[in-house]
Amino acid sequence: MARILVIDDDAFFREFLSRLLAAEGHAITRADTLDAAARAAGEADFDLIFLDVRLPDGSGLDLLPRLRALPGEPEVVIITGAGDPDGAELAILSGAWDYIEKTASQEALRLACLRALRFREMKQDSQPVRRAGIIGGGPAMERALRQMGRAARSQANVLLLGETGTGKELFARAIHENSSRSEAECVVVDCAGLTESLLPSELFGHRKGAFTGASADKPGLLARAHGGTLFLDEVSELSLEMQKGFLRLLESRTYRPVGDNREIAVDFRLVCASNRDLAAMVAAGTFREDLYYRIRSVTILLPPLRDMPEELAELAEHHLTRICRAGRLPLKTPAPELLELFRQYDWPGNIRELVHMLEALSAAAPLEPELLPSHLPRDLRVRFVRSRVARGQKEPPAPAAVAAPAPSPRAATTPALPDWNAYKRDAHDRVEREYLAALVAVVRGNVRVAMDLSGLSQSRLYGLLRKHGLGFSGEGHES
Repeated sequence: MARILVIDDDAFFREFLSRLLAAEGHAITRADTLDAAARAAGEADFDLIFLDVRLPDGSGLDLLPRLRALPGEPEVVIITGAGDPDGAELAILSGAWDYIEKTASQEALRLACLRALRFREMKQDSQPVRRAGIIGGGPAMERALRQMGRAARSQANVLLLGETGTGKELFARAIHENSSRSEAECVVVDCAGLTESLLPSELFGHRKGAFTGASADKPGLLARAHGGTLFLDEVSELSLEMQKGFLRLLESRTYRPVGDNREIAVDFRLVCASNRDLAAMVAAGTFREDLYYRIRSVTILLPPLRDMPEELAELAEHHLTRICRAGRLPLKTPAPELLELFRQYDWPGNIRELVHMLEALSAAAPLEPELLPSHLPRDLRVRFVRSRVARGQKEPPAPAAVAAPAPSPRAATTPALPDWNAYKRDAHDRVEREYLAALVAVVRGNVRVAMDLSGLSQSRLYGLLRKHGLGFSGEGHES
């Protein structure tokens, strides 16, 4: 969806074009004079502007340079009721995307809109963005970065969705650093730590003497965010009453410090983040629908680490270098077999979990130049093995039909199943074999590590291996 401004004093054509574009899913703002258009352009960011040449208070061509100089850099399509080659040339030289007559067909008007928006998207995608610490260049990450770059160049509210540890705060800071507000502050509000009693003072600030202990004026987070970006982390944790307060703030863009009797205007760009399904919360009545639609003008879904296995090597190298430098340790690299183990893990904690795991590995092998699976603490090795077994499990085969002497109408609609004990025994054997195969691969022939990791005695371990036709291979046997 694009935001489009239609500037035309012809009420019939203005409404016709607005409805045509709205039917394509775009948000439309209308203006009938140069003055109204200038006000609208100053109050919101637009992706595309349709501009009439002849307006009651002047020529649209005079307004064109100002529109092109707006922070959002909208594309402008000139529209006129009469063909004018000189005017068309002047419009293009002044930076208009296209020049089209009002007598053009609906399809021509729709196509002009589509082409202008595609050009704008390609132009924005080609512009470099500051990553602000975001690592990775795979397809999923590049897609998220392109969305971030487009969002940063507008003033629209942004909603970042993703699991815990996917880097939502990094993306919020990157949006700020790539925006026209980068010279001001990006203020982070941890919504999970806010309470209804603390919210007014923390967010709005207070005046001296407003309550017991208020010995001096204290500016709130909103004062710091003025001219910059306000980032609401884990916005889903706000109570319904606090949601109501934030909605009022977004609508009025004013606030009143505790103990003050005057309203203060505030200008900020809002970015929110959540690891929960806000649409489901709206359906359940635990998140306000009106607030949800206000904060999600642009929605960016951050990919989980398990969907980016190609990023693991680069991420591990980057964070290992940072960890070693911070701890004044020799630089390390992850061994190929460790990276392979990483790729087979689900990473429920995403990048944050990867960083914690690399810190544990560095602590376990502070002087080693290469980190191996054997450097993993025991609890982490168990976690890897369980994850590998869970991912390696396949759907159980369809059970064989049990012969019945004379199927009844009821039996014909009841699925046939094998004997319970036989089914349970087969399933147990299958899981047992998959676990042992994963265990043998992880320990690389080290029987002692296999015993420690599995908790099995040596005789029991060898008995199970013989049962399933498995065995240890390679060096490093210990018994």
